[in-house]
Amino acid sequence: MSMNYRSLAELAKKRVSPEALLSGLKNTDSPTAANDAGKKLVMGAKAYGVEMRDYLRLAIDPGLAAKPADYENLNGYESALKYLDLPVRDDFDNGITLDLASDTFEFLPGTRVLFPEVIDDLVRWKYRQDQFEQTANIVCGSRTINGAQMIMAVVNDTQDNYTGMRPVAELSNIKVSSISTSQQTVSMYKLGGGYKTSYEFSRRARLDLLTPYANRLNRELDRSKVALATSILINGDGVNAAAGVVAQSSFDASVNQASTVNKINYQSLLAWFVSRAKLGTPVDTVVGNWDAYIQWLLMFAVPLSGISNANVTAGDNLARSGFKMGAVPIMDGTVNFAISSTAPEGQLIGLTKGETLEELIEAGSLISEAERAPLNQSITYIKTETSGYRLCYADTRSIYNYAA
Repeated sequence: MSMNYRSLAELAKKRVSPEALLSGLKNTDSPTAANDAGKKLVMGAKAYGVEMRDYLRLAIDPGLAAKPADYENLNGYESALKYLDLPVRDDFDNGITLDLASDTFEFLPGTRVLFPEVIDDLVRWKYRQDQFEQTANIVCGSRTINGAQMIMAVVNDTQDNYTGMRPVAELSNIKVSSISTSQQTVSMYKLGGGYKTSYEFSRRARLDLLTPYANRLNRELDRSKVALATSILINGDGVNAAAGVVAQSSFDASVNQASTVNKINYQSLLAWFVSRAKLGTPVDTVVGNWDAYIQWLLMFAVPLSGISNANVTAGDNLARSGFKMGAVPIMDGTVNFAISSTAPEGQLIGLTKGETLEELIEAGSLISEAERAPLNQSITYIKTETSGYRLCYADTRSIYNYAA
């Protein structure tokens, strides 16, 4: 059941200047008062069920500032950073800005509620790290939720079970499917970790010292989320059943010979793609582990026989035709590969990406950590996310077992 969060429209209507919302954080005469201002800011975000970044975007109107020109082209969150002498956008290239930010967190303890956001910005602007495993390659969409979500099921309401559309005769039934909620909720998992620095440490260290550790946390968080998503794709979500398994040898019995066992056979793979397309659920994304990815990349790397240049491969010919290598060409498009370290050995999970898996992220999952930040003599960087996954359709997944 959803929590009783306040309306975001109400928050947007009551926007105030940066000074009106944040002046208490700059109270240098009373650390207790500054801490209380930080707690009040956290409670405000909690009341609306959003993270601090989104709360400041909606709560602050830069145009209401005493000097609006100082906040030109900045949103509410960026205006808050500038007002508190914290780095904005890509100001991290200027080293003195980082030292100034370190002073802000040291001498204005109430501002520590913004510490995770500032570190995340530092990582985003200064270190554009590629994440090999990320749910964006697997899910059809991601949305924020405020409470428990029920797993949904799609049911065909018409009497005749046809799977596609057809001309509708006068007074005859039109295909209608019901999207109904089950009695089972989406399982939500809190993932992440953090680092805590002492007060003495934070006085002597620059802010960007934490960035390599933040990079590692981001990568580990993404890998954990991909592992959860992979489990749902294989085993189902408790309402929609587990994915069916198809053996590679079912398309060509000769591929289970000793010389070709545990190898992806291109002809059989294409036959699997075609079989899925015939069912109306074409595969546009496959999920596999790193060993499967190596085979995927090398699938066209065998030199062609019977030609003058023995170094020319089928992949070279396809590349000349305009196909993007690294993905299997089919028709005029490609089937993309998504890496998951937890994908089963010898198997590929095929899916129609736009219709299969949805990512749900719980709002306000960082609030409890931010609330404690001003209350002790340490600065903690926490990177967590409470997320879960649900299947949109039950028939858009298939497992290709190339080891059988």
